[in-house]
Amino acid sequence: MPLQHLPVWIQLGAFMLAVNAGMINVLGLITVLHQSISHMTGNASLLAQALIHQQFDIVIYLTLILLSYILGSSYSGFILGNSHFELGRRYGVPLSLVGIFIFLCWLFIPNYPKYALLWASAAMGMQNAMVSHYKGTIIRTTHLSGVLTDLGLALGYYFRGFSSEKRRVILHLLILFGFIIGGMIATIIHPYLQLNAFLIPAGLSLSLSLVYWFIYFRHGSKHHS
Repeated sequence: MPLQHLPVWIQLGAFMLAVNAGMINVLGLITVLHQSISHMTGNASLLAQALIHQQFDIVIYLTLILLSYILGSSYSGFILGNSHFELGRRYGVPLSLVGIFIFLCWLFIPNYPKYALLWASAAMGMQNAMVSHYKGTIIRTTHLSGVLTDLGLALGYYFRGFSSEKRRVILHLLILFGFIIGGMIATIIHPYLQLNAFLIPAGLSLSLSLVYWFIYFRHGSKHHS
């Protein structure tokens, strides 16, 4: 199935996952060390600075953040066995675990904020690893570097007179705006909910899991009928 026939519900799912990551990342920036949670590039840079300044407590903490992200991705790889999207796989399992991990983050963050954010980092690693490819398109829902690169490439192709797949561009725009909207939501709700704001992305992840299971079983019943 070529990308131009990408189902609308997959595009909506990518948008909602980006909203989820945008919320988590802003909440991470608001809390401990003002560090990123949904992507690790900034944390690796902070780790480099901490190594030079011999801030070994920060070095240990940021190393744990990076490892948590990797472990989250490994859980996703273990559960799904492949990062290429296919409806028959049980994406509801890692989605549920993302929600549970964020819930654990909320549970621990009042008294153990650094420990709590390790759970959020693992959740984002798991989410990002769930779907990495679809019909040749790289899909990342927790950070925007690749999304912006692909949008820039599409723009360059347009100026050269080359065609680019509209659905591919739309998918990347949905992820971009979803991430920004998620960050805006977190910024708005945090002053009112404080640390309870983590319950919003936890609930969203679990809701997306339920929606996927509904689609999964509905598709399965049609396939076997």
